[in-house]
Amino acid sequence: CVAVSTDRSRYLVTAVDEAWCLSTQNGDVIWGLRLPTQEGWTRAAAPRADRVGTSAEVEAALRLMDLKLPVTPQNLTHQYRQLALQCHPDRNPNAPEATRKFQDLVAAMELLTGSDLNGMDAGEVGRVTYEKILSRQRFTGAVNGVPGGSVGFEVTISMGGSEKSAADWIYAANFAAGDNRLFLAGYSGRVVEVSEGGIPARVYDVGAVPRQIVHTDSHLYILTDTRLYVLSEDRLDALVDVLDKGTLLVGETGFGLLESKAFSWFTPTGQRVGVVYTKDPIRRVLSPADGRLVVETRQHRATVIGAPSWWRS
Repeated sequence: CVAVSTDRSRYLVTAVDEAWCLSTQNGDVIWGLRLPTQEGWTRAAAPRADRVGTSAEVEAALRLMDLKLPVTPQNLTHQYRQLALQCHPDRNPNAPEATRKFQDLVAAMELLTGSDLNGMDAGEVGRVTYEKILSRQRFTGAVNGVPGGSVGFEVTISMGGSEKSAADWIYAANFAAGDNRLFLAGYSGRVVEVSEGGIPARVYDVGAVPRQIVHTDSHLYILTDTRLYVLSEDRLDALVDVLDKGTLLVGETGFGLLESKAFSWFTPTGQRVGVVYTKDPIRRVLSPADGRLVVETRQHRATVIGAPSWWRS
């Protein structure tokens, strides 16, 4: 998603579940944040290695990986991948020392990270895995010959996934009208209001993937594939059914809902004023400030006289 603030002083870019707000003057990052993982997903612990070492052994491992303190997990992962590509036995079949060098590299990485790298290739190191519990059921039964005795066990069914599977992907984003607040909508159906300083301030949960968000001085409009939510602060003013993935067009004194072969216009609070149906798909809708509504398809152009304007004269 990409969005620009109303005063053109900052812009937003998103990638997967991350949002970054930057200055339009110099491109500096003003703030960045990441949406929480989807409900039900938890970070799975990586297998731990039994390898421990003295400070001298840690220093030797750092020298082997050509690193110096202070070092970050990102530094370790990047350097391990680079060195593993150079000395992996599969890439150096004619070098008899390749196996020993690779084993030394793995040992150094396990010592510095505490992770068991057995069975993992260079591309998997540093990759975060997540787990989601699908069902959990406990079974109990009596023990023969033991008065009042019982035995129980629990069966858990879960699924694993990568970080991208658990991430709450951002599907829609937009700045507020009149200030630098932001609204971020994730795949989970949660819409997060973020202050101009990058602090989450409020969460709306509509239960469906938001496709479009528009904020005005009086209302917040959240459009999904099936419904349009019209909110005023914490109050739901209207709930409009949407068919065929409509597009929201917002003006100063109302809004329109453009579907494939229909166009409806509403008051700011979501009261339907009128609707135009067409035989062919609509390509463009215009609302001049002279009380006309223009609806165009590929072959026809209709003008509706007396329609309320969306713009103040």
